[in-house]
Amino acid sequence: MEAPLVSETPPLVSVIMANFRGARWLEASMRSVLSQSHAKLELIVADDASDDDSVAIAKAVSAGDERVRVLPSSENGGPAATRNRALDAARGEWIAIVDSDDLIHPDRLQRLLAVARDTGADLVADDLVHFGANERRTLLQPLHLTRPMPLDAAQFMRSNGAEPGLPSYGYLKPLISRRALGGRRYDTSLHIGEDFDLVMRMLIDGASFVVVPDPLYAYRRHASSISHRMTAERMASMLAAHRSLPAMPDAASARAAAGVERHLERALRFERLVLDIKARRLRQVLPRLAEPAMLARLADSLRDRRRRKTAVIRPAAQAVDCPPLPQAGHAWAHPPAGAAALIGAGAAVAADLPDWGQWLDAAVRS
Repeated sequence: MEAPLVSETPPLVSVIMANFRGARWLEASMRSVLSQSHAKLELIVADDASDDDSVAIAKAVSAGDERVRVLPSSENGGPAATRNRALDAARGEWIAIVDSDDLIHPDRLQRLLAVARDTGADLVADDLVHFGANERRTLLQPLHLTRPMPLDAAQFMRSNGAEPGLPSYGYLKPLISRRALGGRRYDTSLHIGEDFDLVMRMLIDGASFVVVPDPLYAYRRHASSISHRMTAERMASMLAAHRSLPAMPDAASARAAAGVERHLERALRFERLVLDIKARRLRQVLPRLAEPAMLARLADSLRDRRRRKTAVIRPAAQAVDCPPLPQAGHAWAHPPAGAAALIGAGAAVAADLPDWGQWLDAAVRS
């Protein structure tokens, strides 16, 4: 098979898109990348041995745009291994992560690059707007951000379960400097949490991270999302990866790491409890239920399951106080997350939304 044509001019940004059975949304996701106002990019679609039409769809899109490279695989290796194949092929000075079922605003990469230039940050990420499920939120909504915010190792670590109510920063899809990334790759033992692990290692080694309030990443939630499928085996892998992290750079990070280890240990005990309940191993179940934290997690799990089974109820038509998009890196008039969450939930909104609101509304309804 002939090697795909590659432009002699290196791209500034390599967009990494790992895919597994994503045929339903893949073309739209690819075209949202190829429609970026920053055109000096390449899109690397690494497929993880999908048994649907994903590879054919990706190749059809690539036939009309030399910036696209498609990397098929005959063996399923999991998300980390698939992204690593794409990273090994990437040529850009910056790496952007976009999932194959998500959508990004046309100016997203251009804006993230501007913030990276102005702040000197090694990683820059914007807000994720959830859509496609019975929820109304963005990832960064609890922070009420109006301006860029630096993230250090301790803050990032605490978000992995050590501090309830803190956004899970590991879900962010950052623009990453190749210089800071170096030879690091995703931990292939992880099927969940590989993003957090990679970024955490970079922060431990001194990389700088800035997040911005811009709600320009539309994060699709659906029943087959791998993030929903936690198992005892995967939780054990997350705990092992956490314990293998290098020494924390400061006392605050060390305290946060200790808190996360306790959280992961409890989570692993809970997953083992679930296995015992499903297998009706009462001798194992009863001692585990003696721990109050296990009862609380079991109740939370049941409530979450009922919520996800409930039919999606779209918010009623209402006015949305949607602030205009400021210059990249500048302050918003007020936090945009509330409006973004409402639009992401599918609310009927006015026709006079600013550009980013119109884009998000169209994305949600596509």
